[in-house]
Order: sequence, then structure tokens, then C-alpha cells
Amino acid sequence: MATVAEIIEHYCDPKTEGRPWAVSWSGGKDSTTVLVLVCRALQMIPANRRTRWVNVIMLDTKIENPILEDYMRRQVRAFNRWARQNDMPISAEIVSRPIKRSFWVGVVGWGWTLPTNGDDRYCTHALKIEPQNARLADGNPCLQLIGSRSEESTRRAMTINKYREERGSRFSVSPYNDGRWIYLPIVDYTTNEIWQILLNPLPWGPSDEIRRLYKDATGECALINPGGSVKATQACGARFGCWVCPPIIRDRSTENMANVYEWMKPLTEWRQLLKDVHNPKKNPHLRSGYRRNRTPMGPGKGCLAIHARKYLLKELLRTQEDVNRLRELDENPLHRVPIELISQEEVDMIHAAWAEDADKRPWLIDNREMEPGDFEKAEKRLSERQELRKERRAKKKQLLDEKPFVVTTV
Repeated sequence: MATVAEIIEHYCDPKTEGRPWAVSWSGGKDSTTVLVLVCRALQMIPANRRTRWVNVIMLDTKIENPILEDYMRRQVRAFNRWARQNDMPISAEIVSRPIKRSFWVGVVGWGWTLPTNGDDRYCTHALKIEPQNARLADGNPCLQLIGSRSEESTRRAMTINKYREERGSRFSVSPYNDGRWIYLPIVDYTTNEIWQILLNPLPWGPSDEIRRLYKDATGECALINPGGSVKATQACGARFGCWVCPPIIRDRSTENMANVYEWMKPLTEWRQLLKDVHNPKKNPHLRSGYRRNRTPMGPGKGCLAIHARKYLLKELLRTQEDVNRLRELDENPLHRVPIELISQEEVDMIHAAWAEDADKRPWLIDNREMEPGDFEKAEKRLSERQELRKERRAKKKQLLDEKPFVVTTV
């Protein structure tokens, strides 16, 4: 109730009266909790004072866990129906990246290397942050509410503290827009407190389905999970994401769901196949050895060769057939509806990308197209660049160490 009261206070702030808000909603427990609190706040505000519109934005990466994606779409429909019936100034919509820049067109079409769990995790920015920022730019909200919590992970806590307005604050500055503030209403909530809220019905419908989702993802009770398949001592620490997510070593949520739903097993098998194809130690011959601009990278490096991309698409389409064939046998009628792992539009764009590379970039056809000595030149060039980076870092560190600190008298 303290959080709801704080949301009401900011909603009725005369300094930003009339300017819209935005809520980021993934369908997971944390963002759903934020949306529940916002709805409770709107219900407590008199109708004549609900003058601020709230846009709820849900992102679809097009490679979401199929069960979660279906759940998300049904939740959006139920939420908008509730908002219309109760005359609430709030609505939800689903946004996604343009098809020509989808994950499949990039990896299977153009042969991009897979994102990693470090600085090269480009997928989060490309598939989530960019589409969201494009939509936010249209609405120009003064405040964006998100469900980040410090307890989620050490990395998340560090990111939150980096952009916080001040220590302990629930506000931070958007790193993508100078004029937008980010509000973290549940930043200090524990996982147990999240589930205490979600034990109750949602304003737009029952909450049993989200609890069942987390139960299937962890293999444990959705409210109490002492360790088990998730390394946590709190209630249900499962985390959802893209079913094909390359950065993580094991997708435990999808694997646990595959134990419940037989039709999800081909997804886990194809994800491992994707990682094996990109593994330079197992299959160096599947990489072209070049970047797209013909910069030599060396054996087992560079973009995927065209024949490797063709193999991936063939296996992905076969996996789609296997999944839908198994879904026909599922007990849940909702799961018997065929799903689309990759659209026909994406398949057409992938074929066009292969044709363009074969015509204009013959060095991507096969690593045998490389000229003698290219690998050696590439390795030498990369080694020189690494040494140059080390020298620059050492010089920068030396300058910082020698720089005198400014003395301030308080």
C-alpha cells in the first residue's frame, strides 16, 4: 500500500500534469507486479483526476518461449478488455523489431556470430531496447516504470546503482533519453514479497496461470523453491527469456518445461545445434574465416559460411514441423494450435541474403575461398591491435594515477 500511495502521489503531480507514463511489461512476475500496483493506484484515484494516460509496452523478440508468448498475448487482450470496461486511462500493446532486422535474418540470413554473455550481447539491445525506445519516442512519456529489482542478480544491482538519481533512490535517469526518468517502484522488493502480491487475483483476471508458468519452469512449487533446479533460496527464482538464447550455458526453464510438455524438446535440441554450429573448436569449417567486409579473421572465425546457414534453416524448419506434430498430441487445447518459429517473410529475406552474399561476397561462400597467407596476416593484425589496446590502457591508467585530485572545502 505504501508503494501504491507513492504511485498515486507521482501520478497526481501537477508539475507533469497531462504528460503520459509508460510501463514496461514482459509478462514475468516482476513487471506484472508493477502493472498490478499501477492499476491499484488508478482504481483509488477519483475518475475526474485520472488525467494522465499510461501506455503499457510489451516486447516480442519473435524468439520468445512459445508458452510465455501465448500467455503474453492473451494477457494483453484481457488487460485491454478490463481497461475499456472500467474506463481506465491505460492500454497495452505489443511491439517488436522490424522483420528485416530479426534474429533469424541476422544469424541464418547474414551469418552473424552469436551474441555472448559479455560486452558482445547485442541481442538485448537490438531485440528489446531499440523497439521499446522507438515506441517511447512516439509517446514521449515523462516517466517510465520498470520492474527491475536489486535482488535479481549482482549484475542487475550494479546497473541499477549506476543510473540511480542518488543512493537508495527509486528513480534513475534513462541512459537513452535525457528527458525521461525511470521509476523503479519494486527495486527493494524481495522475491517472496512479489509472490505475496501475485497470490491475489490480478485486476484483469486470475493469477493462477502466472504461478503455473513458474512452477513448470522450475520443476518446483511456484511459491517455495528451496534450491531445487534453481540456485536460489527464495520463492521461485526462475527467469524466462528467448528459447534460443545463446549467451546462457543452460536454459533451465525451457528444459524443465520440456519435461512437462513433450513438444518443447525439439526446441532444446535445436538450441544446442545452433551453439555447436558456431563452436570454432567443433566445427571450424562452418565459419568463413572472414568478416562481411572481407577482413580476414582466421580459422574458425568470422561469419558463418553460406552452406552452414542453409543447414541451419533446414534444421529449423524441420524442428518447426516436429514441434507442431507433437503439439497435436498435447492435452491442452491451447497447445494444439500450430506455432510459427520463423515466418515465411523471414525465410524469403534469408534466401535473398544468401543470393546477395553469393553474388557480391564470394569469400563468405566457403573458407576455401581464402587466399594463401590470409590467415597468417589476420592473426598478425589482430595481435598488433591487442598490443596497441594494452598500451593505450596502460597509458590511460598512468595519466589517471598522476592526475591530482581536486581539494574541496566543505
